[in-house]
Amino acid sequence: MEAESIKQVAEGIRSFLKDNFDRYVRILSDLVAIPSVSAKGEHMDECARLVADLLAERGFKVKIARAGGHPAVLGELESGEKAILIYNHYDVQPPEPLEAWKHDPFKLTAEDGRLFGRGTADNKGNIVARLAAIDALKHVLGEVPLAVKFLVEGEEEIGSPTLPKLVEENREVLKADGGIWETGYVGRRGELRIYLGFKGMLYVELTVKGPSRDIHSGYAPIVPNPIWRLARLACTLKDPEGRVLIPGFYEGLTGLGYDVEALLKELPFDEEALKEELGLEEFVGGLTGLEALRQLHLMPSLNISGIYGGYTGRGGKTVIPSEAGMKIDIRLVPDQDPDEVLEALRAYLAEKGFGDVKLTVHSKYPAGFTKPDEEVVRASVRAAELVYGIKPALVPLSAGSGPMYLFTGVLGVPMTGAGVGYYGSRVHAPDENIREADFLKGMEHVALTLLMFSRGRGAKH
Repeated sequence: MEAESIKQVAEGIRSFLKDNFDRYVRILSDLVAIPSVSAKGEHMDECARLVADLLAERGFKVKIARAGGHPAVLGELESGEKAILIYNHYDVQPPEPLEAWKHDPFKLTAEDGRLFGRGTADNKGNIVARLAAIDALKHVLGEVPLAVKFLVEGEEEIGSPTLPKLVEENREVLKADGGIWETGYVGRRGELRIYLGFKGMLYVELTVKGPSRDIHSGYAPIVPNPIWRLARLACTLKDPEGRVLIPGFYEGLTGLGYDVEALLKELPFDEEALKEELGLEEFVGGLTGLEALRQLHLMPSLNISGIYGGYTGRGGKTVIPSEAGMKIDIRLVPDQDPDEVLEALRAYLAEKGFGDVKLTVHSKYPAGFTKPDEEVVRASVRAAELVYGIKPALVPLSAGSGPMYLFTGVLGVPMTGAGVGYYGSRVHAPDENIREADFLKGMEHVALTLLMFSRGRGAKH
């Protein structure tokens, strides 16, 4: 496909999407209105049906599948010689704290060029952008130039516990030459950040028992308080500089098999802006520059997501609680086996005198990644340059986690990133939002990625 032809098609796509932008905002509004919070398990079937209907309207052969948990939507559109797999999720995080929202989290609200609502960035806005890309290609070309397969699950925000079984049961359906991952974000300099990999996850809960019931705190001199023990446990997990103290945690890490340093050196990192935004004087251990990026994108981590126990309501209540606990997310990099890390954690807790502490595993899966020279990545990069007018930033591993390993590792499908969010999208937080301009560009980017991948335009340039 010649450069002039690409330009003409791109202009046609942009024109169609601009003319129909309000239509896609309405679709997003319908999706946001369904509070598909997977942690609560409510409205999941309703949202899955809406996604299925949206795909069916576009000629997809659709199946709603279950593997023991919330439903997933599988869609297949047969066209062209190549096939691309698009992964998304329709479930969202809980909206709490509700009082921190400026707008109703489940009512899409437009204000100052932004669209507010739970799921706008993560991940319903991306679902809509990909549907819009399909529509635009059909309108401009009269067809979609390659086979497109959708997998839209409903458990990503709770660790995708039944996705491995679902993928295994649908291996043949999900075969593809390349794929587009659920997300991507626009950085502070206007560049699209394309994530080539996602860290794995080991999410556990530790529960410490105290007296058989809550008891008056006057007994504090003689009755052990589980919160104190929990605090001592927490302090054994990391040193003051942020290094995880579980034996063997950092052993055997061989990297991603290509020059990741080159990508990190090109990655825009406005650390002072980030510190100012978060009200920080410095990062953990005084990290800065390239070393901060290495820790963020190449190294595993351990975080305490929450601690509970005792009375935390208004006013005072003097009590020794009967139980205290904390939730821990451990983000894993390639070469780390979540089962081995789990056993190392159990052994370490026993060594430190906490072998009796109850440990509950909520989710666990390994990391997954794609190398930057894959054809689908090159197509995505070229499309991003045309749409955003600036070279995208390739991120070797996202600081966050996702079940990409099922696609890159189990299915052998290289994945690239795309998305409609931006650095201020407030994902997982109150007032989640996307910018209307990014929503439009995200649609264009996916459409051109599909076009270039179908025509082999991902070649190095």
